[in-house]
Amino acid sequence: MKYSRFEQLVIGVGGLAILGSLALSLQSGGPGLVEAVAQLLLFVVLVVAVHWGRRAGMYAAIGASLVYIALRVPVLSSSENLTVEGLIFMVTRIAAFGLVGIVGGEACSRIKYVFARFDDSNTIDDWSRVYNQRYASHAIEQARARYARYGEPFSLVMLTLSPAIAAEMTPQRQRSLVRAVANYLRDDVRMVDEVGRLDDGRFVVLLPHTPREGGEIVTARLAAGVRQTVGAKAESVTAACMGAAEDTVALASLNAELLGDEDSDPRETYGT
Repeated sequence: MKYSRFEQLVIGVGGLAILGSLALSLQSGGPGLVEAVAQLLLFVVLVVAVHWGRRAGMYAAIGASLVYIALRVPVLSSSENLTVEGLIFMVTRIAAFGLVGIVGGEACSRIKYVFARFDDSNTIDDWSRVYNQRYASHAIEQARARYARYGEPFSLVMLTLSPAIAAEMTPQRQRSLVRAVANYLRDDVRMVDEVGRLDDGRFVVLLPHTPREGGEIVTARLAAGVRQTVGAKAESVTAACMGAAEDTVALASLNAELLGDEDSDPRETYGT
């Protein structure tokens, strides 16, 4: 199953479940305006988490919680209407926002690559469990084609970790380090962004619909996050950003290089 179909399925089932809940509540007297809005907010959080991932889902959950609390201010400010059961219900509702937004977004970001692994075992890197060079090269090629035909912007982030970081590590620890970096990158970007690891150990992040100016902001954030993840100094993790409009020649050269290396055997050594 493609993730896009899974996304549609989850949103459809979630929407039907919320509509069903509202319908049942109306038959028993109605959930009240505030709780009806809360259920709609839960659906919004679900859509954001499934489409954009954990980070966006977290922001959506926080926003929904703040809106819900604001709607409940009259109850919170009245000692007569405020009950223990009511507080527990409010906490449960806020916890549901967080569960759907954060946990749901994290689960979906992992499922995206799980589906790719089952659909085509030649698209996932064994060490990092994100896309491999084969998939990354074709994704870049498709992004370049969309830019040439429709003017659709994109940016590409290239992250390089110094081999010295893991020079004295065992293969098991090297793999754990690679997996940690991949997990951080996957969780920090949008669901529409593609994270891959090349055969030489570099990580690439393809940012669709993102001009270079926005890509440079993401690049700085990801580089800082990777350094923190691996506990490395600034010079041990370097990052570069290329934009579709500004770096046409460089992107074409990189894509030709990656496509030319498709038939080579991936090397399961850190940073080589």
